[in-house]
Amino acid sequence: MSDALTMDTPLNRREVRRSARSSIAQLWASIFFAPEAKIPKSLLVTSAERGEGATQIAAALALAGAQTNEELKILLVDFNLHHPNLHKVFGIDPGIGLAELLRGTASLDDVTHPVGLPNLLLIPAGKDLDQPLGLLRGEGLRKAQAQIQEHPEIDHVIFDAAAANLYPEAQTLSGLVDAVVLVTKAGVTRRESVAEAKKRIEQNQGRVLGLVLNQRKFSIPGFLYRRL
Repeated sequence: MSDALTMDTPLNRREVRRSARSSIAQLWASIFFAPEAKIPKSLLVTSAERGEGATQIAAALALAGAQTNEELKILLVDFNLHHPNLHKVFGIDPGIGLAELLRGTASLDDVTHPVGLPNLLLIPAGKDLDQPLGLLRGEGLRKAQAQIQEHPEIDHVIFDAAAANLYPEAQTLSGLVDAVVLVTKAGVTRRESVAEAKKRIEQNQGRVLGLVLNQRKFSIPGFLYRRL
């Protein structure tokens, strides 16, 4: 998956939309249509450091999956409890979300919101995130992930998590999902930083599928970058 989003020349907005659509579709296919490989139901998208584009890639992947096959139901989960942004990307009120599910004060149906397409759903990060570490303790996370993973109507779940080298979300969740993708930024992300993030994930029994090289500032579909 490396170089999936590489863009070596400046592109205008129309070209970026078209090019990004193709790249994201290729990325979706390489993850979920790979021959002779276990197709993940749950995928964690994270990065080594902040600002490398993991949220944009997670959102674009979810859109690509929903648009590729209308019969697939895709659930996007904002697991970035430190800097949640997916509700802004899709222009919805953050409302209750993952935090309430983890605390056991809301059900999965309560925190799941439709966004744009009939087969695309979002769980925002939720409210009262002043103490995100407390949400990762105990059995709340395992129970919530089991509910999501085993939901019979959901075909694929994509989690967006905070940078693995800075915050614990990705490390904590990596062993509970089927696969992990690391987003890196060409010319910015240091090799040592990527290696450290991969090590942290694998130490928690996470399965790293590969890297996404995210080089250009606007290497995501047009309506997404207008909302960021």
